Amino acid sequence: MKKLVLAGLLVWGMAVVLNAAPVVRIDFPCQNFWGQMTCVDELPDGVWLGERQGFWDKKKKGYDFPVFVDLAKITEFELTFKFEGQGMARMAPALTGYADDDRQEQTDLQVLAFEVDGDKSFKAPATFKHWLSMTPFVAATDKELKKDAPVKAGQKYWQIFVTNGKTIKVRAKFKAEK
Repeated sequence: MKKLVLAGLLVWGMAVVLNAAPVVRIDFPCQNFWGQMTCVDELPDGVWLGERQGFWDKKKKGYDFPVFVDLAKITEFELTFKFEGQGMARMAPALTGYADDDRQEQTDLQVLAFEVDGDKSFKAPATFKHWLSMTPFVAATDKELKKDAPVKAGQKYWQIFVTNGKTIKVRAKFKAEK
């Protein structure tokens, strides 16, 4: 009986080790926005949406929308996310690296590329662990971020404005540190 229990524990331990792969958490914090974020595209295997969360700082109202990426299954993606709800948020995406799917231990990971609507993050490529804001972005074309807020091509900007119906196309590429 003891041998059977030990064999079972050994198999379980090997399964846990084999499934332990780095995970990237991409946060889309939307202060003063109450609603949902959905993915317009079909999520590839290894990418999933987390549940919206309130902010740790109770003075901030609204939600943070996390997206998780399992680097054992996928290291690069391009997806469109849609925000539906009330309010307007100044959103600045950020990354956190975790050692595995349990997200208990943080680990060093690399972001090789990170773009929102074709605008590249000024921070990529970079190594991150605890938390890395992906702002500022560099505008690829002339645009208006919100009414009366023009940005010229090549100009840096720090926030993406989110309102009801706003969609953003995110392209990201990651690598686990060795």
